[in-house]
Amino acid sequence: MSGFYDPRERDPSLGRRPQNRQGDDWTEALLLRGKIARIATLWQGEDGAAFPFITPLAYAYRPERRDLVYHTNLVGRLRANTEQGHPATAEVSEIGRFLPSNSPLELSVQYRSVILFGTARRLTDPEEQRAALTTLSEHVFPGLKVGETTRPISDEDLRRTSVYCLNIERWSGKENWAEHAIQDEDWPPLGPEWAP
Repeated sequence: MSGFYDPRERDPSLGRRPQNRQGDDWTEALLLRGKIARIATLWQGEDGAAFPFITPLAYAYRPERRDLVYHTNLVGRLRANTEQGHPATAEVSEIGRFLPSNSPLELSVQYRSVILFGTARRLTDPEEQRAALTTLSEHVFPGLKVGETTRPISDEDLRRTSVYCLNIERWSGKENWAEHAIQDEDWPPLGPEWAP
């Protein structure tokens, strides 16, 4: 194996391209406007066999707690994986235009992304669950007020879902929003008409 990367020795939130790295304010702003995250979790058997899984879902970021909240079915892979207690990772991104290039290695896409590293847990306290679900609902549907435009969250609602928070320990915000991809000078450039 390559000695370049060992997450026990090198912070996984450090990217290979420091010129794309963004600061905390930029990262928080993207998390606050985003609505869909991809949560990566791991299930590991007693024999060491590992099964990673990614779940795309709606989320809300709570800056005062520095966490993401989300919910899923009562049972399933996300809950089983989360309850094993392994570290979790999440990704939130915005994608722009595809950028054609005459160099196959320079074909590109405009992106803004945040990768989060932390620990996820299932919320079990009913008031914590209600607060998280309220924040989530009102974030995904701006202007909606739980208890006013929707009915309040009932005990029966809480019995029908699993509510989680991912406590963020580290993060990495990156942006590459160039107008054009790099072109090889020895070949005719490709223009925007080649973008899908």
